[in-house]
Amino acid sequence: MLPFPTEVLDLLPSFAEAHNGTLLAAITPVAANPPFYHTTRQHIFDFISDRYLALAAPVVVYWVLSSVFHALDTLELPYFEARRIHESAETKSKNRAGLWQVIRAVLFQQVIQTAVGLIWVDSDEEILAHQVSVDHVAAMRFLAPRVADVVLLIVGPKYGVKMLESHGQELVNFVYWWGIPIVQMFAGFCIIDTWQYFLHRAMHTYPLLYRQFHSHHHRLYVPFAFGALYNHPVEGFLLDTLGAAIAELLTFMTVRQAILLFTLSTWKTVDDHCGYKLWWDPCQLLFANNADYHDIHHQAYGIKANFAQPFFTNWDYLLGTQMTRAQANARRARPAVDAKQAAKDERWPPLKDE
Repeated sequence: MLPFPTEVLDLLPSFAEAHNGTLLAAITPVAANPPFYHTTRQHIFDFISDRYLALAAPVVVYWVLSSVFHALDTLELPYFEARRIHESAETKSKNRAGLWQVIRAVLFQQVIQTAVGLIWVDSDEEILAHQVSVDHVAAMRFLAPRVADVVLLIVGPKYGVKMLESHGQELVNFVYWWGIPIVQMFAGFCIIDTWQYFLHRAMHTYPLLYRQFHSHHHRLYVPFAFGALYNHPVEGFLLDTLGAAIAELLTFMTVRQAILLFTLSTWKTVDDHCGYKLWWDPCQLLFANNADYHDIHHQAYGIKANFAQPFFTNWDYLLGTQMTRAQANARRARPAVDAKQAAKDERWPPLKDE
């Protein structure tokens, strides 16, 4: 974990009122008052250290969630069959990689991911010393004048001082336990999205990158859950492993925050490839970048659109690479035109020997 450069905060301008001793004493919490998610335990679970949990959690989530969707594929329950994006037969007839080929490739990527993680993630001793055994009251004491500065800047000294005197402790406590972690997680999402969008788009822009690396993933014309991490090993390392590590590094997350980030990004990636439109699915309910959105990218008519993944669609929207389902349906109505364009595009379809 990269320690946050607190000295940078000392360079920021501040209000004199924010450093008034009486005011600071009034707004600084005298007890930690941690929320429900906090634990003082040395490890979250007794049977595994936080270090190894950071490596194991995304792997476990991947296999459990993929197995659930695979079971739905196999059982062909009427409710879920009605919500398939593609007919069941399409998976067997159009995909150029079988289930076991996909599973072997994913296992290899996860071995690389775990090996890198063993080098990347702090040791148990470092985690305990710098992330678990933390003086939270002292940390909030450092944070208090910065919170006061922001309040005074936004609402002005006159009303800001009154607000701080009446609700200062609650505000500092909220910023410390909720505000900063939420911003860190959101920033982590955005960094992963940015990294993956531009790298993913580059894979489609430069024919050599597509043929050598990204074409592996596009052997799956009809996405399914196990195929979420079906990549060339080089792409898997650059896109998924390195992207998540950079997000964790730049947001100054603790290992426990990183566990949540890695788990959520894996969950979201699997869900984006599940092949079902389920309105109640949290990943599809909360994010426009969902299974239906990403499925468009796997089709010949959408191969140059919807590069964004796994969380938000903002880069597609801002840079003009977004294709909605309505637009996709309109493209599907022109199969002859699309087939002709696909034949001209040396990046699609994958090579004949694939």
